[in-house]
Amino acid sequence: MNILKDLSYESIQEINKGLSSDGQVSFPGGGQMQKALGAGGEYSTSSMSDLSQLTSGRAITIENIDRDLKVTAEQQSELVWWNLLRKSPIYAVLDQYMLESDLGINSHGGQVFGKFKKESAFPKTSDVTLERKVDTSKFIRDMRDITHVMQSVQTMADHQQIITRAAATTVLEACELATVFGDSDVIPSQFDGLQKKLLNAKSSGYDAVVDCRATGSSSDSKGSQITESQLEEGAEKIRNSFGIATNLVMPFKVKSDLNAILPTSRRVVPGLQRGVQDMLGVPAAGFYTDFGYGEGGGDPHFKFNAVNDTYYPGGESASMVAPSASIGTAPSAPTGVTAVAASDSASEFGAGDAGDYFYKVASINEDGISASEVLKATGSAAVVAVTSGQKVTLTIAANDATITGFVIYRSKEGGTTSSECREIAKIKATSPTGNTTFVDLNGTLPGTSTAILISNAPQTGALDYRQLLPFVRMPLAFGLNGIVGVPYLYMMYGYLRTSKLENARTSGSYHVLYKNIRWTGSSF
Repeated sequence: MNILKDLSYESIQEINKGLSSDGQVSFPGGGQMQKALGAGGEYSTSSMSDLSQLTSGRAITIENIDRDLKVTAEQQSELVWWNLLRKSPIYAVLDQYMLESDLGINSHGGQVFGKFKKESAFPKTSDVTLERKVDTSKFIRDMRDITHVMQSVQTMADHQQIITRAAATTVLEACELATVFGDSDVIPSQFDGLQKKLLNAKSSGYDAVVDCRATGSSSDSKGSQITESQLEEGAEKIRNSFGIATNLVMPFKVKSDLNAILPTSRRVVPGLQRGVQDMLGVPAAGFYTDFGYGEGGGDPHFKFNAVNDTYYPGGESASMVAPSASIGTAPSAPTGVTAVAASDSASEFGAGDAGDYFYKVASINEDGISASEVLKATGSAAVVAVTSGQKVTLTIAANDATITGFVIYRSKEGGTTSSECREIAKIKATSPTGNTTFVDLNGTLPGTSTAILISNAPQTGALDYRQLLPFVRMPLAFGLNGIVGVPYLYMMYGYLRTSKLENARTSGSYHVLYKNIRWTGSSF
């Protein structure tokens, strides 16, 4: 209510004169103001805190307006990879460096050849093999607008701070996800992530993967939890390649299972302070192993780093489900998907995998992902029957030149509906306006997760973010985006460098991918 609206200017000027020492107001119309200032009368409510009871108004009271922004969205502290890995500067889009891949040593079975010589004999010349490596910086950008009105008013939270924080988190989230899932074949503007690099190393004959799938004819189609022996195995693989295991990075559900699987009796908590009441649960912070990193001269171990599902989605995450609608500025969905099963010696479909499977495929590019197209027969969702030792070849038809890749989804064996399909692969669109094929050998099981054991000790120099441009904000021309306001461009340039990945001498790897990890509560 505006209690002064009917007063003359002269009457309003009498307000100060009419104030008495006991807080009463004496001036024309002052009775209404006195009511508003009081707790009773026409403007009061039975509950000063219950806004639903307000009718004609309420007594004037002091209200608290919190100017601090309450952030319920992503926090930068959740960006585990970004906070874990070192950053180093570069000064050109193309980043070139030399990798020493072979020292020129010939050895076998505990013997080094050509080095022990007779008294007067010369050794043969040995050569060091140097590889020239070239990587390319990628460009991560976000744009936000602030209208002229928003710039002119005083808001409860600083609008510049709000959009800068949102843009920074968005840019870093793109970097965080690409660190694991980036694939320049599928989205050329991305850098390649660790998952692709390690699977490629495995395909090239390097010992870079630990497969956690269950064994036995009745359980081939399921993943399994990481075991203690597999934790030891991964660290040993890295140490045999002259790396040092430092961190196992994984989704939350994988970490929850490790807490349950690792015996409590083996967990050591130095300096644990006991209070009046003990708390249940001793989360595993890492794993002691002879092949780990003895940080600061301590016992060798590697740490566990659990990542929020948003930044490292597990196999049953909502983001791994085949989309029913397009997301972002998406390309057109595939126009059709067909499947054929046939024998292949490289097949990982075992006796326990024999059965029927649904498949779905979505189109993807740097701006979005389409709704998924299901494998069909006579116009309806169909399954493909697979027996032990077979592969499934999908033929994906499309008609959109903006498509750069496809995401493949599959159900578990004996699935009852195509809605059960979960992501198993991303592939390059070899013909975005024709047919692209994908061969499923059952290497990746739907509904399973991955984890990555890295060698990140300072002395190894095996892994870092290369930065051509750190995060910056650039204001652009007023009205550029067709609004009365100023657009701001937020940018970061760089890529993930794995300067040490494959070891040609040992056929091993400096980092290890754990795949086909099944959460204990999984429906797959």
